[in-house]
Amino acid sequence: MLREQTMQTLDGLDSQSLETLLIEQGLITKEQLARAQRILSKLENPRPISEVIVELGLVKQAVMDEVLRNYRKGMKIGAILKDKGLVDDKELDIALTQQKLEPDKKLGEVLMDMGVVDEKALLETLCEKHDIPFVTPDITQIDRELLSKTSTKYLKRRSILPISIKEDEVTIATPDPLNTSDLEDLQRIFRAKVRLVGATAQSIQKTLEMLEATAQGVNLDSYVAKVVYHEIDKAARDDKVIELVDYIIGSAIKEGASDIHIEPLSDKLRVRFRVDGSLVHKTDFPKEYTPRITSRLKIMAGADIAERRKHQDGKIFVKTKEYGEVDIRASFYITVFGENIVLRILKKKSVLVGIQDVGFAPRVLRTYVDEVLSAPSGITLVTGPTGSGKTTTLYSSLDYCNDVTKKIITCEDPVEYVIDGISQCSINEKIGLTFDDTLKAIVRQDPDIIVLGEIRDRSSANMAIQSALTGHKVFATFHTEDSVGALLRLIDMQIETFLIASTVCAVLAQRLVRKICEKCRRDYVPPHRILRRLGLSLSDVKSFPLGKGRGCSNCNFTGYRGRTGIHELLVLNSEIMDAILRKLPSFELRDISMQSTEMCTLQEDGIVKVLKGITTFEEVLGQAPISIRPRPIEKIIELTGMIDS
Repeated sequence: MLREQTMQTLDGLDSQSLETLLIEQGLITKEQLARAQRILSKLENPRPISEVIVELGLVKQAVMDEVLRNYRKGMKIGAILKDKGLVDDKELDIALTQQKLEPDKKLGEVLMDMGVVDEKALLETLCEKHDIPFVTPDITQIDRELLSKTSTKYLKRRSILPISIKEDEVTIATPDPLNTSDLEDLQRIFRAKVRLVGATAQSIQKTLEMLEATAQGVNLDSYVAKVVYHEIDKAARDDKVIELVDYIIGSAIKEGASDIHIEPLSDKLRVRFRVDGSLVHKTDFPKEYTPRITSRLKIMAGADIAERRKHQDGKIFVKTKEYGEVDIRASFYITVFGENIVLRILKKKSVLVGIQDVGFAPRVLRTYVDEVLSAPSGITLVTGPTGSGKTTTLYSSLDYCNDVTKKIITCEDPVEYVIDGISQCSINEKIGLTFDDTLKAIVRQDPDIIVLGEIRDRSSANMAIQSALTGHKVFATFHTEDSVGALLRLIDMQIETFLIASTVCAVLAQRLVRKICEKCRRDYVPPHRILRRLGLSLSDVKSFPLGKGRGCSNCNFTGYRGRTGIHELLVLNSEIMDAILRKLPSFELRDISMQSTEMCTLQEDGIVKVLKGITTFEEVLGQAPISIRPRPIEKIIELTGMIDS
């Protein structure tokens, strides 16, 4: 009954009206429609019939877009979102039920609170329904004369952005283009008629921040950074481009980005930052800026500005008050639309994270400290893909073990953190300081603890094992999906199983997940499909304080701020050693590990951190390998000690 009421409330039109309209206009035949419906019925994931018709080549995309625009004008917003495939019937049912409990909220707001749609998708749909243009602000197309008519503070507070003026009509972007209550004030301020267009609050705030910074003239010394330039030919100077490039670098450092991506596309130059492991769109420039910005960065990085056919690398040096010296590794990659540039930001003055701050669950931390870090010898492997935080955990472990009674020596490529009291060596293949030679030299330095930046092949694996056999404690990183995978990869490297069983003390697999932004945190009910993929139901999690970030200026409108680790700690015991010696398959080795030790999987550790309110199920799905159904929630809580009973 509720389903029927929902559909009547949302549609107000016959469910076949789009198909009927296409037939009546002579765009498709009944036979063609039947074919499209047959194909749609066989798809695993439901899609709008309009997409199937276009992909079959029955109607051109431009024609279908025009038909859909006219068709959707008479529909309610929920029906349009459903028609576009952005929400499903179950999500609409839940949203309508929730709306009855909060009658002051619009359906779109409820769907956003549920995390089903984001601001951009909702606003685009709203603009489409009311035939209002939707724009993505471009800093280079803003008429800066308009900014002089009012303060940036006023524009930020109202979340509005004047874009251009033409024939006595000013175009203003706003996230609420249907709200005309401020029209008179805006007409008085700009002394012109006002035309409202849609734009997300995030894009408006970002553009205003960039306009404010460039209008003041970017002083990187007072902002965050001062770029130390190579010799620059005066003829190559372009003050506007210099200003923009300095702003991009300075704001990336300020926002804690690890990488800057400057990407030439067919119609623009896109700038994105990698913050907390995810790419965040910063701004766009017209494509005409591509060669000028590329040349500027090549000059700063010491690359050849005349070479446009080969990939190049370079370095930029930055000094900041907060981080000291910052190295920027520049990579120029040739593409069809120009040179793709990635700037990797390496802060020399990185803050070492204490072992208690890495993100271990309480019981996992206790096991790691008592049974792994305190062990006098053996190999500890920290494993995971690139960017999973292995190096941070490795250094935190070393810092914990570091005292005056121990000799710790490392072999790294490169040294990322400098720790007082530890002998650290950075590999340099160009001058003959190779990984193998350094490993051979280490054992003659009378070490207690040896650190290998990474086990890369059979040779380095054998070196680690030989060091452990002679009574040394060895730490190393490894690239595998999980803890059991590390043991299997050693076997695959043709390392004798008795050597693996007798030397490997523990394997720590980990991933990094983003933490919910505390400034914009709100209560959240996860969609059924997300829970199902994790092997959970709503009844499993409904009693826990689940949250999600709405998105604000503090978190760059992502809903997340900072990252923490999720872990899978496998401490080898006699049962696991026996399984290794017998070369049991991975699923049996994993079963034995889970039954005979207190190992909590990456998936389970992630789930309990969601229940604690630290991160979200979406983050766990995006980072942790999901292979088996998790154990009961009560058991996971017991294994981690994460939540007080």
